[in-house]
Amino acid sequence: MARGDGLEVERRLAGSAVGYIHHGIDLGDGTVVHARPTDFTNPFGGGSVVQTSWAEFADGRPVRAVPFRAARYTPEEIAARAAAQVGRPGYCPVEQNCEHFATWCATGEPASRQIDIVARRVRSAAARTTAAVAARMAAGTAGRVAIRTAVGTTVRVGLKTLVPSALASEAVALATEWRAHQAGLDEQACRRAGDRAGLATSALAFAIAGTPAGPAGMLAGACAGMAVWACGSVAGNAVTDAVVPVQSSR
Repeated sequence: MARGDGLEVERRLAGSAVGYIHHGIDLGDGTVVHARPTDFTNPFGGGSVVQTSWAEFADGRPVRAVPFRAARYTPEEIAARAAAQVGRPGYCPVEQNCEHFATWCATGEPASRQIDIVARRVRSAAARTTAAVAARMAAGTAGRVAIRTAVGTTVRVGLKTLVPSALASEAVALATEWRAHQAGLDEQACRRAGDRAGLATSALAFAIAGTPAGPAGMLAGACAGMAVWACGSVAGNAVTDAVVPVQSSR
């Protein structure tokens, strides 16, 4: 690891088992510049850019160097940009976090894949739920929605199955994509892992709902679950494409 390298270390959200990646810039002299909250138990309470020892940044965990794929500056320039910001106040885990700061140092544009993952999955969950409610409303007093599966089977499901399945599947997709990102996989690989997990969860949820009808009902339910996930993905992607990314200030 050398001056100007981007650094990552896995940490845990205060009081939880949820992990996240903390980012910093190596100054090459045993210190790291990174943005952090003043109080880690209150991440929305403000913070600043600090220069700390390597040991304090690591907090007892392994640190890894990661390349900046779209770096506009040399390692020396990245380190200088980071050092010039030491003491600057301002921190927000959503718009102005450690990853936003590190990518700004290297590229001139703040960005955070971790926030992007959560935001995209939340938008997708909203789109799936909205689609489920719209389908229920279109069904009127019938109370059940007919889903034509890829194998030519029609399955009728109620809102009590449709909405929880959509939310649970998206939650599993988010957790899987988040873990894949922590493991260092690239963006496309992370997204594929999340989508596969969401598809499997949706199929399982509908298969369970079809249990009273026996094996045939479970198979038809699984097909319906995959169809619901696929349709929700189309709707979710449309919503995501319509959202214009908002860049935060440094």
